[in-house]
Amino acid sequence: MPAPSASSPALAPASRGWPADLAGSSDAIRLARDRVVKAASREGGVLVVADRGFDVDAIAREVHARGPGESGPFAALDCAVPETAEVERALLGSTTVPGGRRARAEALETLGTSALVATTSGGTLLLASIAELPASAQARLARILRDREARIDGPDGSQPTRLSLRIVATTRPPVESDVDEGRLRPELYRRLSAVRIDVPALARRREDIPAIARQIVRDVSEARGIAARPFTQAALALLAALPWDGNVHELRAAIEGLSASAPGPAIRVEDVLGQVRLDARHGALGPQASLREARRQFEREYIAAVLRHYEGRMGPAARVLGIQRTNLYRKARQLGIPRRKAAE
Repeated sequence: MPAPSASSPALAPASRGWPADLAGSSDAIRLARDRVVKAASREGGVLVVADRGFDVDAIAREVHARGPGESGPFAALDCAVPETAEVERALLGSTTVPGGRRARAEALETLGTSALVATTSGGTLLLASIAELPASAQARLARILRDREARIDGPDGSQPTRLSLRIVATTRPPVESDVDEGRLRPELYRRLSAVRIDVPALARRREDIPAIARQIVRDVSEARGIAARPFTQAALALLAALPWDGNVHELRAAIEGLSASAPGPAIRVEDVLGQVRLDARHGALGPQASLREARRQFEREYIAAVLRHYEGRMGPAARVLGIQRTNLYRKARQLGIPRRKAAE
């Protein structure tokens, strides 16, 4: 099982910007950031619902860093590992409350001294893939969130201890199916979703992609000790039009490649086209395709992508493409781009 990680951020909350996964100005991501701020101001449960391709560790650290206990410990535990007994032991310790079911339900939980719930008191504990946590551990965790205290084993026996703790749990959407199908206990779901942060997929907030791309370029350039290069408007329009099924992880990989390979002072649309495929649905042309056929497919996919980005508005799309609006209408007809994509 991967070892839990623990650290404290170096930046004070007031000096922090937002990580790439939370960048942008769409209503959906503004709401997510508001929930991050709310989660940072309180103890208890926080549920992050994000599809694959988002850095949930970075989101949890943002919650931690913006809170009043930002100098406290931060630890992370991945619940989706085969050694379920080791996960429960790392999280809660091996101690359980003696007695029957009623006694266990009414008594305080008893934790080992090395249990993460005990050692991260005063800070933040990230539990990734919470629905993979064993049912017994889920029940114990729900009681801890309910009581906000537990007995912690020590040389003189176990003593009731107040737990000043924020637990950030993550899962993929739709989380309701985890509850309905028994993977996530309803009582734990209720405790965790006191503050729920939904991180929408990039396909649902394309207007955020330029801001995310700029943030990634800044992050990559800072890590490499070089100046961040700007994107041309056409390059950003193309990035915003692409599907990015792998969300920020996939976008970051493409931009890291662009930062290393783009030759000029700015990242151009030609550089993007050399790094990514425009539309995998069309597939690659066969080896017998002529240069004219390849050029026609490329031109069609690129223009269609820009039109999708501008929701069919021909004026702004034509300006980005560097052609007259009348020429864009003609190109769309010639290339067989459906008129609904080119409607004003």
